[in-house]
Amino acid sequence: MAYNEKEHILSCQDGNTEAFGLIYDHHIRTIYNFIYYKVLDKDSAEDLTSQTFLKALRNVGSVDPDRPIISWLYKIAHNTVVDHYRSRKNTENIDDHWDLGDEKVDIAAELDVSVDMDRIGKYLKQLSSLEREIIFMRVWEELPYQAIAEVLGKTEGNCKMIYSRTIKKLKSMIN
Repeated sequence: MAYNEKEHILSCQDGNTEAFGLIYDHHIRTIYNFIYYKVLDKDSAEDLTSQTFLKALRNVGSVDPDRPIISWLYKIAHNTVVDHYRSRKNTENIDDHWDLGDEKVDIAAELDVSVDMDRIGKYLKQLSSLEREIIFMRVWEELPYQAIAEVLGKTEGNCKMIYSRTIKKLKSMIN
């Protein structure tokens, strides 16, 4: 059976939790990856992904079935990660806790990217958290600017401008 998101959303809103399972199956990997690259811990990413989808299930009635659900899921995931860091009472800036760390993570294999991720990670660390988020969502997740704007609470034009300036900044760092 083909995935029909609008049909599944409407079915969920009518109380069919099995339809939500299909939405979950379709988007779980994307949301997990988004969260994992924010927390860089498998167990935390799994827990936060579960929390994200539980929140989504509880609030599925608020979803507009005529819009892609992925933007809404990203927003929930983003807020769940922010809540996670707040609950840890960390003294670090929550948005700047996107550190690729010193341990080797085989990101290239997971994302099928044929570039040297260690080198890219060094440059990504020099970006602001907002710049990193926009680059991640646009390049790795291939989200449209409209979806990125919804997740981040920015305008589409602002996201385009930040992306463009960030790409220029990365190019100048690399060269």
